[in-house]
Amino acid sequence: MRLGIRSHAKGTFHSYVEKGKELETAKMFRVAANNFIVNITFGWEHAVAITDDKDAGKLVSHRFPQYSFHAGMNPKFFRYLILDEKFKHHLKLSSPGGAGRNRVLKLSDMLDYKMYVPKQEEQSKIAAYFERLDYLITLHQHK
Repeated sequence: MRLGIRSHAKGTFHSYVEKGKELETAKMFRVAANNFIVNITFGWEHAVAITDDKDAGKLVSHRFPQYSFHAGMNPKFFRYLILDEKFKHHLKLSSPGGAGRNRVLKLSDMLDYKMYVPKQEEQSKIAAYFERLDYLITLHQHK
């Protein structure tokens, strides 16, 4: 299975590798859970995600670099932090190139983004709050 990243920070998706095309997987890398991952081709469209257990083991090309978190950083907190409009704007600025689809994310510029991160305990509380809010919104949408 291959992993893809939806634009506008809407998560990941999986696609099946057709029989006979397995040879292409030699150029692929395995995804790990709880990593920040970005699609450099569509970074300007906010094609970023935090991977989860369902994504672990899927394959991606070199165009999907992954970054693990330092100790004391909660990936669930960052799932909401990457939704920030300032970060989205930073991704656009970090993706020079022509119009439309000819823009490639410059990773060194993306990594220059400055953010203030609270202590791990507060990260966990904030993530839990937003997870609960997402759950309530989903329940309301199903009504």
